[in-house]
Amino acid sequence: MKKNVDYIKSVGIPRIIEVSETARKKVKSSVEAIGRSSVLILTGENVYNTVGKNIEKKLKDLLLKTMLVSSPRIEEVRKIEFEMELDEVDCVVGVGGGRVLDVAKVVATETNVPFVSVPSTASHDGIASPIASFKEDNRPVSISTNPPAAVLADITVIRNSPIRLIRGGYGDLISNITAVKDWKLGKEKKDEEYNEVAASMALMPAQLLLREAETLDLKNPSHLELLVKGLILSGVTISVVGSSRPVSGAEHKFSHALDYLGYGTGLHGEQVGIGTIIMEYLHEKAYGEGNWELIKQSLENIRAPTTAKEIGLAKEQVIEAIEYAKRIRRKRYTILEDQNPSKEEFEIAIEKTEVA
Repeated sequence: MKKNVDYIKSVGIPRIIEVSETARKKVKSSVEAIGRSSVLILTGENVYNTVGKNIEKKLKDLLLKTMLVSSPRIEEVRKIEFEMELDEVDCVVGVGGGRVLDVAKVVATETNVPFVSVPSTASHDGIASPIASFKEDNRPVSISTNPPAAVLADITVIRNSPIRLIRGGYGDLISNITAVKDWKLGKEKKDEEYNEVAASMALMPAQLLLREAETLDLKNPSHLELLVKGLILSGVTISVVGSSRPVSGAEHKFSHALDYLGYGTGLHGEQVGIGTIIMEYLHEKAYGEGNWELIKQSLENIRAPTTAKEIGLAKEQVIEAIEYAKRIRRKRYTILEDQNPSKEEFEIAIEKTEVA
């Protein structure tokens, strides 16, 4: 008797995606398009004063209540779920940065209602991904969630967010270049399941921006719009594959290691950006393919950190974090597992790239 095999996987992706200078104005029509009429808005205090009030007015006929998110923790999720009227809420609209959106994703998933993502900045691919990232006991925790039903990325709003966050978003997007290389290693060396279309989806926007390395300017509306679309596409790619494999490789292990060790002052995107320089160097050295200098140049051109010192790290801490990264998520095959570089090789890498 033949076994039943699922040949085609069902994929949940946002029904509505808009990236424009007026996307925020589509929030009511988007909520109505997915058949919802009793909305909970989750936002942050600062964002509420600049953007949230406007969203609240647009949803006044559908609004049940607005709540402020104070911290990205599972305790915050429980507090919100306790305070909200569970039987009446049929849609969660998250208005804010990554922390707010992560909390909103989990609340929506746990109460089984659609989530509408209205990002106030573009700091990482969480604006459209089915993963929420929290810190519990000062350690990173990833929680699987449903993907957003709608993503409304307003360039006017995002353009006015802190430039450091946007630069961090570029670091997160550019890291797809080494993440996909690591995924290919998993396919070649471990016969890992691989999806060429998903890999292309992750790579294309990163490569397009990298081609503009010499003139890259995230205050330029066309470059910013491409960044936002790239981060959304990265989030959708995670839904397509069912894991973060296309957008998270050794460079993310390095970032997670810094988080576990409690080192430095870098944002997630800043840490993975520096990690990408190091891992691209290792790929180039081992396999003769890559261009770590171009990646570094593009980060320098937008004034994102490219050295350990810029995010409060000493050389010894960088080395310790890279070595620690070899012990994180061992089942995810990367350049670190394939080449198993020694401490001396790591030291050469960060000296050659002038990371530290």
